[in-house]
Amino acid sequence: MRFLIFLCMVSFSIARINPFEPVVSPESVVKKTPKYFEEAKVYLPNDARILKRIIFEYQTVSSDIKQKEVIINKDIDFHSPIIITHKPKGFGIIKSDFGIFKLYIKNKKIFISTKDKILRQFFLVKPFRIVIDFKRYSNFYTIVKKFNTFLKKVVVGSHGNFYRVVLYFDATYKYKINKTPEGIEIELY
Repeated sequence: MRFLIFLCMVSFSIARINPFEPVVSPESVVKKTPKYFEEAKVYLPNDARILKRIIFEYQTVSSDIKQKEVIINKDIDFHSPIIITHKPKGFGIIKSDFGIFKLYIKNKKIFISTKDKILRQFFLVKPFRIVIDFKRYSNFYTIVKKFNTFLKKVVVGSHGNFYRVVLYFDATYKYKINKTPEGIEIELY
């Protein structure tokens, strides 16, 4: 009996207050500035005549290792290298006014200009989206704006004592939300 009481006390002392709260959140992850792949030259041996296929092995956001195979099946000249280049897409500055706040997009950063306090923020998958609730009494129709960048759509809805901003993306991203005096900055990587 004493052992059972001791076991219960130990398990309660190491338990978390909220077991449904994630241990690691995207904001707590240390951000590394990515060094993008730029170019690689591959010289094939002198007996190469037909390039059959190229296999790309890559790591996903969730750290899975996957492969993509590209079938070529064409003649090649072994004297000249095969050059693989990668140019990351840059996005210009995009501005959008939602009435109660302004949204700016530049490269992989989103800035929401507002003085309203953040009540909560979280993300959902399939499709990947970031949800941010701001404290302010509001009464307006839902606003939907589409974009032609990594940010596909923004939906803003009124919920009485707060309004919700939902940012839809083209893929899954790691992100960090920074509070600034002018609003919030969402940095994707």
